[in-house]
Amino acid sequence: MDFNLGNIVNKLNNFTKDEANNLINELNNALSNNNLNSENKVRLQEEKRDIVKKHGEIYEVKNRGVYKYSKESEYEILQKGMYNGEKNGYYKLDDNGNLKFDETLNKQIAKEINIAKSNLLKEQQQELNSFRKEGDTYIVDELGDDEKYIYLTRKSDGKEMQDFKISNELYNKIKENNKKGIESILKWNGKEYILI
Repeated sequence: MDFNLGNIVNKLNNFTKDEANNLINELNNALSNNNLNSENKVRLQEEKRDIVKKHGEIYEVKNRGVYKYSKESEYEILQKGMYNGEKNGYYKLDDNGNLKFDETLNKQIAKEINIAKSNLLKEQQQELNSFRKEGDTYIVDELGDDEKYIYLTRKSDGKEMQDFKISNELYNKIKENNKKGIESILKWNGKEYILI
């Protein structure tokens, strides 16, 4: 699915606050559920780190652990102390040195991360479109367990790519072949992969 964040933001201008918040939540869920390949998941984490660090010294609370981001440190640093608050998210230190949740900061960072994720998804889709060539054949190197994907090598030039465009039926057939020790060879017919 392709996302045009600019169009979505323009449509939000005509919504009520509740409708806009619901749409933003749906967009966040859709973006988080879209499958980035392994390489782009790493890139998104690097971009997230850069996005957060540009806002100064920020603390991220995740599952009661506290991570510090600052312009001086290259990676986030796990703080040994635990946080007993209610919300995961981004915090700044108040004048007393206590973590204070910043709603505006959280919305800004979430927006920037979603834009980065959307850009990576678009780039990934362009790469996949150039990888999938009608009539070409592909060897299945790996089949995802937790996520439904295939890792392929194009026979014509040896180029490798992780692809999430696979039907449940084909996924199950490849899984069955793997159990039997049979190598799965696929062909792209212009719309989908077919087992040959």
